[in-house]
Amino acid sequence: MIGYLRGKVVRAAPDQVVLDVGGVGYLVSVPAGVRERVGPPGSELALQVHTVVREDQLALYGFTDVEELQMFQQLIQVDGVGPKVGLSIMSSASLELLKRAILAEDVGPIRRAAGVGPRTAQKVIIDLKPRLEADEALLALPRAAAAAGDGQAPKQVEAALRGLGFSAQQARSGLEAVDWEEAPSVQDALATALKALGR
Repeated sequence: MIGYLRGKVVRAAPDQVVLDVGGVGYLVSVPAGVRERVGPPGSELALQVHTVVREDQLALYGFTDVEELQMFQQLIQVDGVGPKVGLSIMSSASLELLKRAILAEDVGPIRRAAGVGPRTAQKVIIDLKPRLEADEALLALPRAAAAAGDGQAPKQVEAALRGLGFSAQQARSGLEAVDWEEAPSVQDALATALKALGR
């Protein structure tokens, strides 16, 4: 699997870039935000890459940073959103605007993407909102506590839920919805708890 490429721009189309890496030209599909930052032929470009392998194709999707790549990977896990639609959504708005829209349950920026109807836009929000809320809550926790793998996950999730305004009883209900035997990450556990609490 190809996860990262750095090389020289050979040519660029509205949604693709050909990158020369050690004499091999890689055709990489990119969202509009990345395309706008691509320099002229011969300029250096580094991309975080998601590789899709199918029977009849090997497709590469490139992003300028890991955060954009992760958003794309979360989008294509949503039922009905393939790589093409995921790229279209990423092209419809900046990463920050997209995150704010999902958290605010605003389908507008997502609907602007080609090939996205109201149902798909709603699915994106339903699937991604708990995960984004979990990310934000984790950022509010002390970094050392969030990184600690010492069995403190339930306490961290409870603290994050309380930080989001849930009562102690609601936080306990959220914790009960998590299957702790599967040893989920704090982020996944928090996303599950938020979903159970209707967020």
